[in-house]
Amino acid sequence: MTQQAVLALLLTLAGILPGPLDAQEVHQAPGVVIASEGDSINITCSTRGHLEGILVKRIWPQDSNVIYFEDGQEPTVDETFSGRIDLSGSQKNLTITMRFLQLADTGAYTCEAIRKVSVRGLFTMVVVREKLSQETYRSQEPLQTSVFLPAAIAVGFFLTGLILGLLCSMLRKTQIKKLCASENKASPCVVYEDMSYSNRKIPCAPNQYH
Repeated sequence: MTQQAVLALLLTLAGILPGPLDAQEVHQAPGVVIASEGDSINITCSTRGHLEGILVKRIWPQDSNVIYFEDGQEPTVDETFSGRIDLSGSQKNLTITMRFLQLADTGAYTCEAIRKVSVRGLFTMVVVREKLSQETYRSQEPLQTSVFLPAAIAVGFFLTGLILGLLCSMLRKTQIKKLCASENKASPCVVYEDMSYSNRKIPCAPNQYH
């Protein structure tokens, strides 16, 4: 599951970069969606211009069709997703709802506008994670707390020390400015340091080696 999450992050970063011109003709959202088994997700495909229909495909880990939708026609749904797909909108702005997600549904999905020269969008990375029981979830909570709490405390102390240091520095500068303002503006403001102790003449002790 960790590898899948890392893959989703990498694909999201790749999706931030500008895509080819044909990918900019078909927009889909979201870029990444993480859900648990049994949940539902939405993928929205929108395009412009003339088209015959919209084809939603899974391009990773294997290439397969999910649904084909055309205005005024009965949609074609792959048997893998039979009974788990709901559609709303038109072929130019179509929302696909995938229900009762399974672990095997994890993959990258793309919208393809079917026309004389078909064009694709980028992709939506779907990560389906195993649904944990209440007992398993509760047993993992103490472990997560024991790992993250010390780190949070350490960061808190560091930030507190940094803020206090900045406040002390600002306060010292403010006091010096007030001292300068209270003096005669015609005379320069000089901050003197008491060196009297270092200038005292200390009697030399007789040399014990003479």
